[in-house]
Amino acid sequence: MILSGDFTSYVAYFRQWATAHPDLKFFLYGGVEKGMDYARSFPDFDYPLAWLEQPIVLPGDNFAANHMAVYKTGLSVLVQAPLDDNDAQIAAYAQSFQILLTLLKKLRLDNRAKTILCDLNSIRLEAVSLLWADSHYGWRMEVNFEMNLNEFLY
Repeated sequence: MILSGDFTSYVAYFRQWATAHPDLKFFLYGGVEKGMDYARSFPDFDYPLAWLEQPIVLPGDNFAANHMAVYKTGLSVLVQAPLDDNDAQIAAYAQSFQILLTLLKKLRLDNRAKTILCDLNSIRLEAVSLLWADSHYGWRMEVNFEMNLNEFLY
């Protein structure tokens, strides 16, 4: 059964993945404009971390008795590495990429099981800009996925 398209279910979907992942130490939701100082303000903050961004939500009707919410969102996995250690930076990028591949696998399996609907071909992975976070390396995934709004609109 497809997941409910409410906001709490959106955050919970990614939080459950992050909490279950053995390499992730911290999960955070919020706009990236809050910056790393916001993330570091939590007492249990640690690396690697998964940062789920605020989504753009497009409610729609598939004309088959289903009202859906398309969530356009991004999630970054950040790992800290010294600015003067290129090998550690490459290892941080590699670890972040590997962690995001487990999310890609979850999205693929959940799409197949119809827990969510996800356009797997539209997923995009991009290295995180060093201008965004000092001595943090990693990847950002952009993803569009759909969840059901029927329980709220009928």
